Amino acid sequence: MIFFINSELQLPQDFEDDVVQEVLKTGTDLRQYSRQIEKELKEVENRSIQDYIKESQNIASLHNQIAACDNILERMESMLMNFQLDLGSISTEILYLQKKSVIMSQQLSNRQLIRGPLSQFIEDMTVSETLIMGIMDAPVTEKEFLLQLQTLNHKINFVKEQSYKEAKSCQDVKEILEKLKIKAMSKIRTYILEQIYKFRKPMTNYQVPQNNMLKYKFFFEFVLANERNVAEEICGEYIGTMSKIYYSYFKSYSTRLMKLQFEEGATKDDLMGVEDTAGRGIFHKNSLKNRGTVFSIGNRADVLNIQLEAPIVVPHTASKVRVHVSIALAACCGRSCQSAE
Repeated sequence: MIFFINSELQLPQDFEDDVVQEVLKTGTDLRQYSRQIEKELKEVENRSIQDYIKESQNIASLHNQIAACDNILERMESMLMNFQLDLGSISTEILYLQKKSVIMSQQLSNRQLIRGPLSQFIEDMTVSETLIMGIMDAPVTEKEFLLQLQTLNHKINFVKEQSYKEAKSCQDVKEILEKLKIKAMSKIRTYILEQIYKFRKPMTNYQVPQNNMLKYKFFFEFVLANERNVAEEICGEYIGTMSKIYYSYFKSYSTRLMKLQFEEGATKDDLMGVEDTAGRGIFHKNSLKNRGTVFSIGNRADVLNIQLEAPIVVPHTASKVRVHVSIALAACCGRSCQSAE
């Protein structure tokens, strides 16, 4: 059956293909054309099968490569997933480390702030071996003992202050400080009393040991601050000793001054402006033997100019000087008498 194309007919959309339109225009039998096309397709299919058969090894190799790639990609996916999880954990750890770094930095700053006061506290609280040896073995007159005594006094006051704050470390050093204080107190008491007893020796210039004691005035300050009973004992001994010394000195001065006192007193008739004839009469008698020296200044000004600032006079020393002067004058007088004969 032959189909003729009518230009006026409306073709379906599938017939708008160029090949179909060409077949319709040439008047070709469609069934024959269909069988021909089917035959060509069969031939193409056979050739394709032969090509597939020829490339079967390559296809198998390609399949294996694709499977291997698929395994590799699967492992890579697993690795990337694990890496993503690791990155998440690393990010969390970084945040944790940042927070910890801030905390550690704050702790370091706090430790640096407290380092100075804490070091000073430990130094003030610690009782070193040097301190113990200085208090126990060093003689009182050595400088080492004085330095260690000042250190001991500072530590005693510091521990006493910290005990009010209920510092537990005070209990660790309180006993040893108390023993050192007792030892130092005993040595100081013995030394000061020995110095005071030196004043009681006859013919002793007490100013020398007094000046020596001034070098160790911190000893008495330490005793007064830590043991008032011992300080009162030392004060009592010193006051008693010096009272007796000053009493003996003033008694000697008073005795010698009484010997210099005039037994006769000046009257109105003994004034320097009165004429010698004014007091003469039958019942008048001159009462003063040395009238000219009653109102004269003499060497009294030396008391203000020289003797006021002069060192204290030690009685036994002055007595020795007077004896030597008397001997010298007697010797001079003896030589003068011999020359006159």
